[in-house]
Amino acid sequence: MFMRKSALSVGWRCLIGLLGAWYLSTPALADMRLPVASSGDLLDVRVIEPEGGGESNAPLVLWVVNQYGELPGPESVAHELARQGATVWMVDLMDSLFLPRSDVEVRRVDGAPVGSLISRAVRERRPTVVVGADRMAVPVLRGMRWWQQRTHDASQLAGAVLIFPSLYRGAPVAGEDPELFSIVDATNLPVMVLQPERGVYRHRLLELRERLLAAGSPVFFRLLPDVRDYYYLHLDEPRLESLEGLEDLMDAAEARATQALPGQILQSIPLLAGADHEDEVRDLDPERTTPIDRQTGLQPVDGEPAPHFELTDLQGDTQRLQDDFDGVQIVNFWATWCPACVEEIPSMERMAQRYPDRLKIYAIAFKQSPEHLREFMQDFDVSFPVPVDVDGEVAARYGAFAFPTSFLVAADGRIHYSVNAGIIWDTPEVDAIVRELLEIESE
Repeated sequence: MFMRKSALSVGWRCLIGLLGAWYLSTPALADMRLPVASSGDLLDVRVIEPEGGGESNAPLVLWVVNQYGELPGPESVAHELARQGATVWMVDLMDSLFLPRSDVEVRRVDGAPVGSLISRAVRERRPTVVVGADRMAVPVLRGMRWWQQRTHDASQLAGAVLIFPSLYRGAPVAGEDPELFSIVDATNLPVMVLQPERGVYRHRLLELRERLLAAGSPVFFRLLPDVRDYYYLHLDEPRLESLEGLEDLMDAAEARATQALPGQILQSIPLLAGADHEDEVRDLDPERTTPIDRQTGLQPVDGEPAPHFELTDLQGDTQRLQDDFDGVQIVNFWATWCPACVEEIPSMERMAQRYPDRLKIYAIAFKQSPEHLREFMQDFDVSFPVPVDVDGEVAARYGAFAFPTSFLVAADGRIHYSVNAGIIWDTPEVDAIVRELLEIESE
């Protein structure tokens, strides 16, 4: 039963990294092949144009597709952009460069591929914008800077539209502040950020805004209500003729946001084009150009006091961290859309049963609706409460960055271990750590 529910709710995210554009029986043929600087690599570019070719001065959208490859959602949005008069050049960097579709490999892509794409695009003398999402925002910004170094007129490119961008070097030890790539502090061309209201990095927008403004970038933000990251990627059927009727195929809020996305991209182009464009290229900090490895397994931390919280669980009861608990409390942040989060639930329950009187677990659901959670949890028999962090405020106070993230709090009220990945909780290694913490007395 556990595997069935997991597959229904989050299996798509596992499959897309392996299957790419599953709905195409063969890879799409390239309409153009563009050289990447002098490397010998070639970018395969698919061109999606308005019927009849469109206007000569109509917008040109350079869509750098997500690391998972060409999927029904972006494909459908690209065709809607063409119906609204834009030409779209779609590029799958990982496929063209024969790179593995991993988080780390995406973050390693330098600026030459996207920069070379921009160099060719601006020769069209059309309003041009680069679009990238999630981790692909890093090579997009690097590409703008690479091109900026080689042009005498940076205003030839309107700028970039970044959709739920992930611009961090990777997940740090749970509870520590994540580090932005240095490309953020070296970006001084215009940027539009489309940020889902329920997205993971929503509460980090202010820091991103301040860093981009400090670099000299005219940066704009648009908050997308009632949706989470990857919203338009949840469309699992291509809709190439129209975006009408999406509410029959996906969540209603996500359908509305997907239908609005083409217009939001096109509206961004004149806004970005009218902003200041710096020709001077900013320096990069060489210490922050490479990705960091994700920490796995329970990591010892300095013993900071655990932030208090008060949340309502699925039974309507109030859950809070207990000051006088003579044992270990595990504060776990998870979401139903996260495969690793779901996979660790059974072992977490087995651990809870091992220490019924001296171990408390709070499985705090991140930005999820209670109605959805109640239905989801019907397939799990757990003894611990599932409080709901509707706005993500508690997760922000704990510094949760990746999901799942867990913090082990001893009787002294301090966090002694944390982990920002899914683990098997009832192993001898984890059990030894729990027993170690059980020996700590309250302050």
